[in-house]
Amino acid sequence: MTAVRPVLDAFIELNIVLAFSAVIWLMTRTALSRTALRNGYVAQLRALKTLCICVLASPFLAVGVSSLATYAWPGSAVALGDIAVAAYLRGDIAMPATQFEALLNTRERWVDLALSGQQPVITLVAAILACIAAVYAARALRDALTIRQTVNSSFLWRRSAKVDILLSDRITVPFAVRGLRRRHVVLPSHLLDTPRELRFALAHEFQHIRTGDVEWELGFELLRPLLFWNPAYLMLKYQFGRLRELACDQSVVARKRIDAREYTACLLNYCARTISTNSPRVLNVAFVTGGKAKRVLRQRVIALTDVQPSVPALPALFLGMTLVFGALLALGSASIQQTRDWSHDRLMLSTVVNLERLEARNQGN
Repeated sequence: MTAVRPVLDAFIELNIVLAFSAVIWLMTRTALSRTALRNGYVAQLRALKTLCICVLASPFLAVGVSSLATYAWPGSAVALGDIAVAAYLRGDIAMPATQFEALLNTRERWVDLALSGQQPVITLVAAILACIAAVYAARALRDALTIRQTVNSSFLWRRSAKVDILLSDRITVPFAVRGLRRRHVVLPSHLLDTPRELRFALAHEFQHIRTGDVEWELGFELLRPLLFWNPAYLMLKYQFGRLRELACDQSVVARKRIDAREYTACLLNYCARTISTNSPRVLNVAFVTGGKAKRVLRQRVIALTDVQPSVPALPALFLGMTLVFGALLALGSASIQQTRDWSHDRLMLSTVVNLERLEARNQGN
């Protein structure tokens, strides 16, 4: 029980930070939509990656904020619980001490209740979530084995220092994947008969490798069994997948001087071919099926035909965004942490609670 509790607390804090980061991203996207970067999907993807890196670094940022506050402002509180206790002792919160303490310990009480196993409903919900997580983990393993089998059965066509280019008769859509040591680009064999489409496919997949999209997508998929139920995670994952393809399309057209209309025609051709052949899910063109997929595909076409590839934003802009994201998530992560030690304010609150309980007992007698 003692060993599980810190893990559960960290998991809860992670989900809260994800919810906070989703709000930050929605605000950032709204702000960017009112600027010249509204169609700059390369810049938007870079901003989202920056936010995700800040989320991963949030535990360390929280420790830094707490240490800075302790050093610069001794006795100051960073956690929301400690701030609330200080406000209560100042008289800013009018509430009985026992009721305030119960409200303050709501999260701790629910964690204890979940770990005790005395509530059948909570136990049932936890079991259902664990089963769904196991299903997602099994699907991820199945997809990994399918990709591995496809890569192993493919023919090695070209090899560079870090990337193998493979040909396969089992697929209709090219894809990029990475192994433990090397990255692989797997192409349908029929592309050898159409040099123009072969060039488009190689440019697109190598752009994904160049920007690290393969590793980012792998990270999101590995987190799915743990966070599948969190709307913030689902929203961020969807936003990343959407921007990944839009940014890749714009980068390919800008870097390789490929005609946007020819590239769009090739993209639509692959999508139609994938739908007609019902290819495996993990080997499909991203966002081909489903209601949202059609909308994203439409955005990809519009981005390539009606919008000129955007100029990358100034480094100063991303430096400012990184500082803002880091500061917000550092403060947010530090504010939701549970207080482990008994501060002077906590001792005072405990004393007031005991006195209130003693008074109520005396009145009862």
